[in-house]
Amino acid sequence: MIVSRSTLEGTATPPTPDGVPFFGNGLTFSRDPVDAIEDWSSLGDVVRLEIPGQSMYLVTGPEQIKRILVDDYEQFTISPAQREAFRGVEDHAVTTTTGERWQRLRDALGPAFTREAMQRYADRIVETTATCIEQWDDGERIDLYREMRLLAVNVLADSLLDTDIRGQEDVVIEAADALVDRANFRRPGQLLPDWLPTPTDRRFDRTVSALDAYVDELVADRKSRDAGDDVCSVLLEAHNGGDITLDEVRHNLVAMLLAGHDSPSVALTHVWRLLDGHPDVRNALVDEYHDVVAGDRPTGELYADLDYARNVVSETLRLYPPTLGVTRQATEPVTLDGYDLPAGAQFLCPQWPVHRDDRFWVEPATFDPSRWEGAADRPEYAYFPFSGGPRNCIGMHFARQELTLVLATILSEFELNVSIDGPVTFTPSIQLRPEPTIEATLSRR
Repeated sequence: MIVSRSTLEGTATPPTPDGVPFFGNGLTFSRDPVDAIEDWSSLGDVVRLEIPGQSMYLVTGPEQIKRILVDDYEQFTISPAQREAFRGVEDHAVTTTTGERWQRLRDALGPAFTREAMQRYADRIVETTATCIEQWDDGERIDLYREMRLLAVNVLADSLLDTDIRGQEDVVIEAADALVDRANFRRPGQLLPDWLPTPTDRRFDRTVSALDAYVDELVADRKSRDAGDDVCSVLLEAHNGGDITLDEVRHNLVAMLLAGHDSPSVALTHVWRLLDGHPDVRNALVDEYHDVVAGDRPTGELYADLDYARNVVSETLRLYPPTLGVTRQATEPVTLDGYDLPAGAQFLCPQWPVHRDDRFWVEPATFDPSRWEGAADRPEYAYFPFSGGPRNCIGMHFARQELTLVLATILSEFELNVSIDGPVTFTPSIQLRPEPTIEATLSRR
C-alpha cells in the first residue's frame, strides 16, 4: 500500500509499507531491492521497514540524509549490516572501523589522496588504459563488464599500488565476486547459523585467502624497496611510525583492491551503454576530445578541461550509483523528520530514489549530462554517489578522475556498439552490479 506524503503529517511513527507474516518487508526487499526502495520512498522521507529480527529506517530526504552523514554524524556509526557484509575480509580496514581507530586509519591513508597525489596518478591512469586497450581488435566482441573490471583492476594496481597485476587480476575479481555473492539478499544460506558452512561460504574463504596471500606478497615486495608515494608505501610508513598495525595495512589494501575496482567498473559499463543509446552525447564527447586533446592521448594536465566528460561521469553516477546505499546506526536517541527514534536504530540512505526524485531533478529518468552545467537549485544531498561527511569515500576524487580519463582514452581509440541481453536489472547485494550480459563490438577509430 502506498500513501501520499501529505497524509502522513503529524503521525507519531514513520509509515511502514505492507509486509507478509514473519518476513515483514524483507521478502519484497530481497526479490528486488531497487524496485522496493523506489516504491517505498513515495511513502515519505523517513519510512520504517520491518526486516526479520530488526527494524530499519529508509531515509530518502536530502536534509535528513545530510543530518545523518554530516551535521550530526557523531550521533551515528556504521551499521552492523555493514560490518557483517565485510566480515572476514575488511575487519581492520577504514571501511568497517569506528572511533579513534577509524581516525588513525583515515589519517594514515590521507597522504595517498592529496591533490598532489591525484596529479601524479593521472598520467598513469591514461598509460595503463592505453596499454590495456592495445589488446583489443577492430570488430572484436567483448563482455563489456568483464573488460571494464580487468581495466579497473590494472588502473588501480598500477596507479595507487605501483604494481603490475597483469595475469593475476582474477585473484581480486574472484574475491570480489565471492563477497558480493555472500552478501546477496536472496541467498538461502543467510538464514543458516554461522557455524554451518555453505558452498558460498567456502568459496568466500578460498578466494579471500588467495587475495590475502597476494597482498602479503605485495607488502613484502614493498618492504624490500625504497619507500615510494603509493598507497602501500604510505601505509607501511604509518606502520613503521607506530600509527597502525600490519593487519591494518593488509586489510586496507584488500579493501582498496575490492571496492576500488568494483565501483568504477560498474560505472564504466553503464557509461558505454548510455552512450550507445545517446549518440548525440557520444558525438559531443568526441568533439570535446578533439578540441581539448587535439588527436593525442589525454593527460593529467588536461583533466580539468574535459568538462563534458566529467559531466557524463556525474550523470552516469546519478542514474546508476554503484552501491545500494549508505547504512548507519544511531548511537543515542535521535529525532529525524519529527520522529523520535531510539538508540540502536538502523538507517539505510539509498542513492537510487534520491537521485531520481522529481522534486530535485527535471525529467529524472533522462540521461542528460547538460544538467551539470552551472549551479543547480537543489539540496546538496540530492546527490551523494560517494556517501558524504567525514566518512565519505576517501578515493572519490581518484574515482572521478579515473572514470573521466579512462573514458577519454578509450574514446580516442574506439567506438563501442553495445548490446544487452534483456532489461537492466541488478544483483541484489551491496554492489549494484548489472545482472544481464552486456556485450560491445569494438570499432577502431
